Amino acid sequence: MRLTTLILTILCASCDTRISSEKRFETNIGFALPSNKKVLKDEYQDMGQDFAIIYEVELSLTSNQRLTDKLRTLSRTADKDCNWSTGNNGFYYMCDKDRTTYKVSYDTPSRKLTYEELAD
Repeated sequence: MRLTTLILTILCASCDTRISSEKRFETNIGFALPSNKKVLKDEYQDMGQDFAIIYEVELSLTSNQRLTDKLRTLSRTADKDCNWSTGNNGFYYMCDKDRTTYKVSYDTPSRKLTYEELAD
């Protein structure tokens, strides 16, 4: 009986039960990504109580234009702690909340968006 319980505990602990990276992006950044995209990378790096999530997508031409238009309006609004800014190749987001850093890098010419969530 103890061996069965131990095996079941190990199996359950090894299951990936985390919230999807796409849902985490929507919750933490404040809007959903367009549905027409290709996921290039979806990594979860566990370091004990610390973790890192790296989620990279490539958007379609239409989705790229829609998101660019949306971010142009967001980059004009100033938030004390979290804000969008424009750069040479696109848009950037940085936010620190409760010992977690959220970063988004959106390269509009290549249509690639990278979301990083770093907790310590």
